[in-house]
Amino acid sequence: MKTLRLILREPAADDAPALSAYYRRNAARFSRWEPARADDVEAQRAWIDERQRARRADHATGFLVFEAVGGALAGVVTLDGFSERPRGAMLSYSIDAACEGRGYASEAVACTIAYAFDVLGLDVLTAYYHPGNARSGRLLEGQGFRIIARTDPVAGFEALMRPQVVAERTRAASGLPATDV
Repeated sequence: MKTLRLILREPAADDAPALSAYYRRNAARFSRWEPARADDVEAQRAWIDERQRARRADHATGFLVFEAVGGALAGVVTLDGFSERPRGAMLSYSIDAACEGRGYASEAVACTIAYAFDVLGLDVLTAYYHPGNARSGRLLEGQGFRIIARTDPVAGFEALMRPQVVAERTRAASGLPATDV
């Protein structure tokens, strides 16, 4: 898939070193919003293998986001937690610190939303974000998501469960930019 400035494609085995470096250089930044991730090459190869196994009806469910000019890995967008009623999935994404503030995350998410609705035929997407991550909240709002719930951590389980905002977007929401799916 392509946008004006990005190429989104399914990860391949030879992407593991770049993905490992991506998580290593962003580890401190991502740790505020999500649990720690393994950043070694073998863990990334295993993740890529899992993404390929998780494909739905010959369609990708995970994308690496590359800058169209220069080809640098700029982010990751995934669709997980598929449901049949309603036909939906959970959207998640991250963007490299070097690319933050340039609109790449919005572009990649918009492209993935169009793919989810137009190619996979989904009716609803959900996304979870940390309430302290105002940028993510604004990005999702700009893509037509609305807040449907907020969760607090359970006392004693703070290390396992972080506070979250749950947002939802349905196929019927309008205002998405055109993409080349």
